[in-house]
Amino acid sequence: MQIRTAELADLDVIKALDHSYMTDHVWQMSGNDNRNESSATFRLAVLPRQMQAQYPHDTVALRRILHRCDYLWVMLADNGQDVLGYIGTSTLPWQNTAWVPCFCVAPTARRKGIGTQLVRTAMQQAQTDNLHSLTLDLQTKNYPATRFFQKLGFRFSGYSDNYYSARDIALFFTYRIH
Repeated sequence: MQIRTAELADLDVIKALDHSYMTDHVWQMSGNDNRNESSATFRLAVLPRQMQAQYPHDTVALRRILHRCDYLWVMLADNGQDVLGYIGTSTLPWQNTAWVPCFCVAPTARRKGIGTQLVRTAMQQAQTDNLHSLTLDLQTKNYPATRFFQKLGFRFSGYSDNYYSARDIALFFTYRIH
């Protein structure tokens, strides 16, 4: 397997990847907002059964996201042709951060270290660009990705209500480089 910079021909393959995931947990938010204090609490809730969740962006939005990335890498299978996953980053130098707007590993290739290698590539590039952090957003129901990124050292850094087209809450996670 090898990681390389994505080429134009890879965009259709990336868009065709199955971005859905299975989850049996969801983060539920409760808030308190009064005159002297505001707070939000996220509590992990177990779902009654496992569910398949869809990627929050349709293919048109994903194509726009991909074209706005400063860096886009793909992980290729041993045959050197099949795309097993990808990660894109956008550099935000005024905030000293790299933003990860898109990331996916094909379902058949998950839990094999591919995602870790892709994220480490993005971390190395951010460090090379002398940025201080790497930040990304996740749906509240994307428990598998939440745990994956926490395992890699990302920490919860905020949220935004009505963030996605379906008006879902986005959870932000940040990895500090320096």
